Amino acid sequence: MHKRLITFAVLSLLHLEAGQKPYAPHGIMDGNRKPPQRIESTEDQSQGMQKIKYLIIIFQENWSFDALYGKFPGANGLSKASLESQQQVDLSGQPYPFLPTCIDVKKQMPYPQIPPQLPNAPFDLQPYIPLSQKTGTLVHRFYQEQYQINGGKMNAFAAWSNAAGFVMSTYDVSNTSMGLLAKDYVLCDNWFHSCYGGSMCGVLWLFSAQMPLWPNAPKELIAKIMPSGALIKDGIVSNDGYAINDAEPFFPPYRANTPNQSRLPPQTSKTIGDLLSEKNVSWKWYAEGWDDAVKGNPDPSFVFHHQAPSYFQQYAPGTKQRQEHVADLTMLDQEINSGNFPSVVFIRALDRNSEHPGEGTLLDGLTWCSSLIYKIQQSAIWNECAIIVTYDENGGRWDHVPPPVVDAFGPGTRVPALIISPFAKKGFVDHTSYETVSILKFIEERWGLASLSARDAAANNILNAFDFTQNQ
Repeated sequence: MHKRLITFAVLSLLHLEAGQKPYAPHGIMDGNRKPPQRIESTEDQSQGMQKIKYLIIIFQENWSFDALYGKFPGANGLSKASLESQQQVDLSGQPYPFLPTCIDVKKQMPYPQIPPQLPNAPFDLQPYIPLSQKTGTLVHRFYQEQYQINGGKMNAFAAWSNAAGFVMSTYDVSNTSMGLLAKDYVLCDNWFHSCYGGSMCGVLWLFSAQMPLWPNAPKELIAKIMPSGALIKDGIVSNDGYAINDAEPFFPPYRANTPNQSRLPPQTSKTIGDLLSEKNVSWKWYAEGWDDAVKGNPDPSFVFHHQAPSYFQQYAPGTKQRQEHVADLTMLDQEINSGNFPSVVFIRALDRNSEHPGEGTLLDGLTWCSSLIYKIQQSAIWNECAIIVTYDENGGRWDHVPPPVVDAFGPGTRVPALIISPFAKKGFVDHTSYETVSILKFIEERWGLASLSARDAAANNILNAFDFTQNQ
């Protein structure tokens, strides 16, 4: 095994210095992290958002803001990154003389295309691996992300990654199909995924604004943390009963042969779907490849832990709620011009179309997403529609902006978010502090719903991205 991978395998046994403590309220505020700046919506904005009859959320996969939009004109990108955030440090806190060798995690070996001694700074991946080619993925887990953030210094990403220096790789997508949409509409450059870690927690926060619970979890699944905050043993459940890393849903569809005790127990908390249904507001969760997965013949690129409704008792197989509100993405084509399109829509792609590193190419994912948006723009709903494209988490990649701190679960690293609508400001970079649950805040205020948790209750609404007075 390559020396870098051996090093990563023993990282969880190492004690960290003060300021690197994860999941500890007394340490989480250390360094450069501050609470987010809160803003209040104006009466005009609150009235104006009633013009939006349809909200569509496209939830893509695993990129930090700097990794895709770090060179976007007018954004807080790479040129504004501090030297401290760019220079990655080793486990002793000393800057690396060069970036650690970039590791292809899937092959467990260095990328032969990437030089072994790159400067200790972010680097453009395009000359080595074009965005039309696949790359490997990187570790993206609850505790590791907090160690990488390093109290807001943003300089321990390489030390706490199984991909080493690859965490600093970036692309410039400003002139791709999605980059051009960002230039035409709104790019948010201060948007953070709501909880540390991977896709399961990311998607559950989008749906319920809280961490999933796993009481009495099997001991072998529970992480072990020292009082100092150092990670002794990683796991998918915290020692106080929260599911913190990816686990399969208890209800099918789930990954074949996953034993009952290794699947997350059914969740019973309220979701944004429940609140919408209580107010008779139509909504739907569209998943690409859903029908085949339910039939037991999933596409190899279908990811079970991306489907939030599967985790909740109220959407178990056979329930009316699942039948009415969860559908294959092919149904969108049939419903978009039917005159009966849902008011709120969530869309999850197959992984090969989601931009997830290692599954499809980034270019294919960007093209898939923009093609879907163009289809919506040509539909009957466009004139009363808003589309949000964002990412469930950063996928383990570096970003230079310290995330704000709200509670023990996040928010995590900055991710891209685009807001596309006839009502969106034109060619605007929105610097407002947002997070994943800002989407829920918009839904709740637009349709008169209660909040799901303290987090979405306090989140900033996305209304600064809109100008409801402009002529369409």
